[in-house]
Amino acid sequence: MKNFHLLLLLFLAAASDLPAQCKIALDTLDDFDSSRIIAAKPVTLGFLVPTGNVEEDLEGKQQVEQAKAIFSYATQTDTNSFFLTLGVVERKFYMTQTDYNVLLLFADGNIISLLNVPDQPEFDRSILMWKYVHTCVVPMEVFQMLKNTPLDKIRIVYPGFKQTIVLEPAQQKALEKAVLCVEERVLSRMNLKP
Repeated sequence: MKNFHLLLLLFLAAASDLPAQCKIALDTLDDFDSSRIIAAKPVTLGFLVPTGNVEEDLEGKQQVEQAKAIFSYATQTDTNSFFLTLGVVERKFYMTQTDYNVLLLFADGNIISLLNVPDQPEFDRSILMWKYVHTCVVPMEVFQMLKNTPLDKIRIVYPGFKQTIVLEPAQQKALEKAVLCVEERVLSRMNLKP
């Protein structure tokens, strides 16, 4: 009986060293056009920033997360792409347009520009700030970099203004894990080997 308990303890110790289960937020297949979307759960990026609620009597939130990121994959017929979607808050309204206006700074010093297809900003009255969504196409070589090299900073360039999001080490690891989780799900759905 002692050997059984020893084996059980060894198994539990080994199992705790295994990577945590990937957290996929979305995995859908459209029956009409066979398009598939796979997305990891959102990752918080940057710091807490003060909201537009500067007066106490407004009873709103005083701080919000600077940004959230969702890493995803989409396929339709012969087109396959990875995407990095950034949700950010801004104190002012800025015009945005489709362009290479999202820059990634990696820990090894590489700076990569991504094609950004932004949505129209929305004003959130509860925090008195503008919410922006930037959807960036991630080329295969950048996908490989996101898996293997920590991402230090993200810069969004608006006309006349630049927003920089600095990633803490825990956020770097969380984003890398999201990228790996999407890759794992894509490979399992397509029966491919890495």
